[in-house]
Amino acid sequence: MFSRLGSFAVRFRWLIIAAWAVVAAVLTFVAPNIDEVAVSDQRSFLPTSAPSLDAHDVVSEYFPDRISPSSAVIVIDAGAGGRADEGEAAAFVAELTTWLDEAGGGDPASSLAVVDRVVSPYLGDQLTTAGLTSDDRQVALVLVRFSTIGTEPLTQEAIAAIENRLAEAPAGIQTHLTGDGPILAAYTDATKESVDSTTWITIVLVIVILLLIYRSPVSPLIPLATIALAYLISRGIVAFLGAGPLTISSYTNIFLIVVLFGAGTDYCLFLISRFREEMTGADSPAPATKTTVRAVGETIASSAGTVIVGVAMMAFAELGLYNTSGPSIAIGVAIALLAGLTLTPALLTVLGHHAFWPRKAHRMKESGAWHRWAAMVVRRPILAALLPLVVLVPFAIYGNGLARDFDLLADLSDKNEARMGFESLAEHFGAGEMQPLNVVVVDSKGYDVPAGLTRARDLEATLEGLPHVAFVRSFFDSLEPDTLSVADQLGAVAAGVRDGIERLRARPGPEGGRGGPMQALTAARLQEATDGLRDVGRYLVQLGAAYPRMVDYAGFVQAADALESLSTLAQEATPDLLSEALIHMESLAKGLDSLRARVFADSSFPPPLLLPDLYLRSHEGLKGLRDAYFSSDGDAARLQVVLDSGPYSPAAVATVEAVRQTLSDQGLEGVVEGNSAVLLDLRDASDRDMTRAIIFVLGGVFVVLLLLLRALVAPIYLILTILLSYAATLGVTRLLFVDILGGAGVTWWVPMFMFVMLVALGMDYNIFLIGRVKEEVAAHGSRDGTRQALARTGGIITSAGIIMAGTFASMLSGSILGLLQIGFAVAFGVLLDTFVVRTTLVPAITVLLGRWAWWPRRRPT
Repeated sequence: MFSRLGSFAVRFRWLIIAAWAVVAAVLTFVAPNIDEVAVSDQRSFLPTSAPSLDAHDVVSEYFPDRISPSSAVIVIDAGAGGRADEGEAAAFVAELTTWLDEAGGGDPASSLAVVDRVVSPYLGDQLTTAGLTSDDRQVALVLVRFSTIGTEPLTQEAIAAIENRLAEAPAGIQTHLTGDGPILAAYTDATKESVDSTTWITIVLVIVILLLIYRSPVSPLIPLATIALAYLISRGIVAFLGAGPLTISSYTNIFLIVVLFGAGTDYCLFLISRFREEMTGADSPAPATKTTVRAVGETIASSAGTVIVGVAMMAFAELGLYNTSGPSIAIGVAIALLAGLTLTPALLTVLGHHAFWPRKAHRMKESGAWHRWAAMVVRRPILAALLPLVVLVPFAIYGNGLARDFDLLADLSDKNEARMGFESLAEHFGAGEMQPLNVVVVDSKGYDVPAGLTRARDLEATLEGLPHVAFVRSFFDSLEPDTLSVADQLGAVAAGVRDGIERLRARPGPEGGRGGPMQALTAARLQEATDGLRDVGRYLVQLGAAYPRMVDYAGFVQAADALESLSTLAQEATPDLLSEALIHMESLAKGLDSLRARVFADSSFPPPLLLPDLYLRSHEGLKGLRDAYFSSDGDAARLQVVLDSGPYSPAAVATVEAVRQTLSDQGLEGVVEGNSAVLLDLRDASDRDMTRAIIFVLGGVFVVLLLLLRALVAPIYLILTILLSYAATLGVTRLLFVDILGGAGVTWWVPMFMFVMLVALGMDYNIFLIGRVKEEVAAHGSRDGTRQALARTGGIITSAGIIMAGTFASMLSGSILGLLQIGFAVAFGVLLDTFVVRTTLVPAITVLLGRWAWWPRRRPT
């Protein structure tokens, strides 16, 4: 197969070069921008079954006015000793609020057209103003809700416009823009900056390393041309997929760059090195190209196969961050492999001896440091195997305790505006104020009815007792303690009736004096006086419907009879009309008092609660409060849980878990919505995905090794050595980022990508070595074959490892902490594989096992 592929590349070399260039150019022009179709919102990567996504849908259904695709928080800080509710600061808040409110509801072409709602101390009532101003009055908040998600261009335009407006704040007033929208925008901008810096550093690094290896200005152009065209094509294809069926991560592009330039350059490096050997003394490049592709094509394809299979296995993950990034990288590596086996041989055939200008092609000398090292490893294999184990095993054990950090803000630079705004908000309002949890419970029996009120109040009390809960905002939170108490309501109603009695007794007579003739109170005037008692009747009807047992209480019967008598009396015109009315009203008041006393005395059920309709009709504030915390149909109740820790902290994630467990334990149908809930789902899904990765990635790589080596033992110890390398890298990463730099752990997605990259890419170098070992052992035996394979591949594999490590190390130039961590970890792990595992441990084990390494075969063929 590879012999035919070499012949094809030689025969159609010009057509191959032209085809790659044309396809790359076309895709570059017609494909969408990969940065515009990629997303940063973590919710986009969750499986559809994630509880936090279901919670978002539930809140949207029952409380559509209380949730938005994205939002921002403007922080106005008057400075130490200053007041945000006075002077220039208050004036700026007012101007800013008016500008946002008018622009948001105005011209659709405005950059602020997506502003859906503005909540400000300037526009709000006394309660809102107090809630948006810090206790020390130094800081005020303006909340902005958008009708689009944070990563959409319209939202980013609005955020940019607000930032420009904040820059006009009076001297001495600090302003910050934070919230989920600006945080997402900050991630997007930081990722784009990281891609740009990584791209240029990678290209420069590859050129420098290749110049040092080949000492020729021509040789580096071959892998650069190959990988550049492969990358442009891969980026176009992945961008098309991102605009269609795949939700690709904003990190996808940066992984494409470092993996393609690292792995792709390695493949070209092996081809060029073997071509250099074959061109020694040759007159024509065509035979050398064919021999090169035939000799190393299988090894390169197997090496790329481990990477493709390894990262492609991420497709079985739940999280979109993994199951789209993996296949995207696999597509890129497959295209890079195809370019390496067709475009690179075509370029070599065209250039021939000129590929190494001004030097000449030559074979490697049978001497030098690698030959001496290989001889030492083969001569003392036990020592060569034990030394790496003694060093690496402790780090591997230590790395097992590496924690994952879900704090998204910690991933941003401490100079980032969104992070600074959050820290200011946390200092003056509390870390949990920016993004409280929305707990929504649903019951078709209703939550604005007595039994529902009791359940909601009990749930609030339970939630307030959970660890890390600062307080709970609910319908009950802003009410006077006696508002919903039936006993207190009855007392208030009875007092109102007695007040009416006093007013009737004090009513002026026809001659202007008090206590005029009884006949002066006509039926019409009595009807006017008793209109206020209709609300009492409605209240008793509502109370009887809510608590049927009360209908039989003597006080309820007395009150109902008194109301009925008053209603009948109002239709009559008798001389003793006023006297009779006062008697019935006294009876009504006594009945209400009796009912109240019975409610107090009845301990067979908890103190009854009721939300009277008459309260809602007469109090706009109470009605607004009811609409904020109960759905329009009354079937759902909402509680805002404010934490004493930031929304991205481990404590917040643990609290979400506790709230969900509380809802389950109480048999309530409820959900928890908020960024902390999203992080909990990310954590749980990531745990499951790590298990899947261990099974599928290792299984896929094992199959590739079986097909390449046609042996069972060698694939096993190759995988074990790469797992040791991964575990030791975890330990070193923990030592650096936790113990030395003081971090809480590594960004939550780093261990998964570390595992896949190090297993797939690290196995690259083992395959490069073991492929040559297989070839040499078949001809020279186990010891001599291993020695010659290690000696002849030492320089080239080390160069390849340095290039791969260098491309990942270029990610250290980025401004996102997670990219710095994955860049360091993979670079270190690759160097560990290159200089320790591949050069010492693997050849030592191979020598120690001898022919058993190739079991069930006696030796490779």
